[in-house]
Amino acid sequence: MSAHPFSQLTPDFIIAAIESLGFWSDARIYPLNSYENRVYQVGIEDEAPLIAKFYRPNRWSQAQIMEEHQLLQCLKAANLDVIAPKEVQGDTLFSYDGFAFCLYDKHIGQAPEGDNMAHLFATGELIGQLHKVMQGQTYQTRPTINPIQDIQLAFAQISQNTFIPKKHLTQLQELEKTLIQKVQKTQDSLNQIIYHPIHADSHRGNLLVNQDTMTILDFDDSKTGPAIQDLWLHLSGTLAQQQQQLDELIEGYECYCPFNQQELHLIDTLKASRLLQYAAWLDQRWQDPAFPSAFPWFKEEDYWINLVKDLQLILENWGQLASTYSCMK
Repeated sequence: MSAHPFSQLTPDFIIAAIESLGFWSDARIYPLNSYENRVYQVGIEDEAPLIAKFYRPNRWSQAQIMEEHQLLQCLKAANLDVIAPKEVQGDTLFSYDGFAFCLYDKHIGQAPEGDNMAHLFATGELIGQLHKVMQGQTYQTRPTINPIQDIQLAFAQISQNTFIPKKHLTQLQELEKTLIQKVQKTQDSLNQIIYHPIHADSHRGNLLVNQDTMTILDFDDSKTGPAIQDLWLHLSGTLAQQQQQLDELIEGYECYCPFNQQELHLIDTLKASRLLQYAAWLDQRWQDPAFPSAFPWFKEEDYWINLVKDLQLILENWGQLASTYSCMK
């Protein structure tokens, strides 16, 4: 048997966990696209299937998971389009043989189109509605976005990688100093940036469009941070394309919640941090058998060449989007 904890999640184990809550499975189990945790669609006799999420052991504490669940219940109570964990006898978090897990009702939809202006406007609207409620909430146990610390921790993890070519590791180490200086200078130039609970991972893959409704899911990475983190993830393409996308996002957002344009200057900081944290995450999770099979390119030199190029491009274009957008307004 594999030493990895997720090896325990056999079909029999999953069914037993679900049935411990009083649901009777028809034994149809389909793994869904999730790597940090494990998520399955589980067929239920004479009822719609349920989605079961098994949390990665030792990642979040029970208090941290419950803060996420409580926020989702608050958003749901405000009639917002979120996918919240299912309540069973008043509880949303359960335990079975050492695994924390929760259940969701199944929702159907497709990811919004990245170049669809109507979808971008609707995305801005949804995030604005979320933030209007979330600004009145606080997290006591979940992490806070701290770009300098996040970047330093990511570099520290990457530096332990055993298969990154030495020349690219040296390039990354040289970029670290420049990047930290840029981030620090940017942060020092800003004031009145308000941090509050945010989704923090609201990319298109975590949005579902079904006819005229857009729904957001997967608050697993929710933390305290700036509002722009939930918006910039929807930008892509050339500078001109990103300006147009940003205009739609902010216009939709401000239908429900004011937006502080100073936060635009954080985009490059957050973009660089996300790239590095992604690489560090892959490295940290490499002993999970699911990762080498799902991300084989992580061991290839091209990945590290492109990471260096992407970081260099961010540094070259630092502040351009924020400055150009502000001038247009």
